[in-house]
Amino acid sequence: MMIGKEKGEAIVLIPSLEPDERLLSYVQRLREYDLMNIVIVDDGSGEEYQPIFEELRERGCVLLRHAENQGKGNALKTGFRYIQQQYDQVACVVTADSDGQHAAEDVYRLALEAGRHPDALVLGVRNFSESGIPPKSLLGNRVTSSMFAMLYGKRLADTQTGLRAFGPQLLAFMQGVRGSRFEYELQMLISCIQSGIPIHTLPIQVIYENGNKGTHFKAIRDSARVMRVLFSNFLRFTSSSIASAVVDLGIAWFLIDFLRPILGQQDYVRILLATVIARVISIVVNYLLNKHFVFRREESRGSLWRYLTLCAIVILLSSTGVYGLHTIFFMSEKIAKFACDALLFLFSFHMQRRWVFAARRQRL
Repeated sequence: MMIGKEKGEAIVLIPSLEPDERLLSYVQRLREYDLMNIVIVDDGSGEEYQPIFEELRERGCVLLRHAENQGKGNALKTGFRYIQQQYDQVACVVTADSDGQHAAEDVYRLALEAGRHPDALVLGVRNFSESGIPPKSLLGNRVTSSMFAMLYGKRLADTQTGLRAFGPQLLAFMQGVRGSRFEYELQMLISCIQSGIPIHTLPIQVIYENGNKGTHFKAIRDSARVMRVLFSNFLRFTSSSIASAVVDLGIAWFLIDFLRPILGQQDYVRILLATVIARVISIVVNYLLNKHFVFRREESRGSLWRYLTLCAIVILLSSTGVYGLHTIFFMSEKIAKFACDALLFLFSFHMQRRWVFAARRQRL
């Protein structure tokens, strides 16, 4: 499909593992929409499936091969590298699955949308309220979408769609996204959000043939990979907070004893000084861990002052919340403190992700 002579053509990338004849008919339907540039990656399917791949090559598709199965993420990256190296003029890259879930018409529509937004990731999203969707797919997508919205602040109706498109300037970025198997596609969404790359959505048809029995998604193993990617940032944030709390407590305990012979009977001054010094050091530790380990923002101008402002806001909200719950609802101060700090922990995570260490739009 020619998006415009000056912009090049759309490239359709299809990773494939152990395909059947449906892939042949699917490629034919793509050609009917004038999608002629098709790159297929055989992800270690074995000799039994080579006749299908050879026929695809004879029909004009570019065929890339992995000697052994390396996972969908690696198959996509192999295709991205080839497209970046071999095509001079690319309007957009569209990734599609080989199991017949993506209508050729929707691939065409997504390519047009990506041509209008070359600096964005465009997702073809399915409507999971329709009938006929396998329960496993329905449950998995709803859980992942809800958790994704809670942790990353963006509601996406379909986080697991394989139908995606983007402009050629994002090819290098997509190759740098972590992940080798099905978790790669979720990490792609997270990386785009963290890097300030827009995500657009386009409704597509819902197609499941034979109850989606052709999928190579392993329910336990691949779901565990997806969940690990989904919660990785939040778990790192939790680890950073625990480490900072240990530093705070450890230094405070040490200074309380260390300052005793120096300050003598001035117990309040000794405890206050130990507390302040320990808290300052733990704040610095927490800031550095969150910047370099959790949110990985090596360049984040002004983030220190935003972080300190957030710390002050959290302290104010915590004390106000505890006071309000205790005086208005007669809640125990200790229980009120636990409840407020638990909520403020989530608030702090979102504020650090979206404001303190927020990505400034990358120039790609």
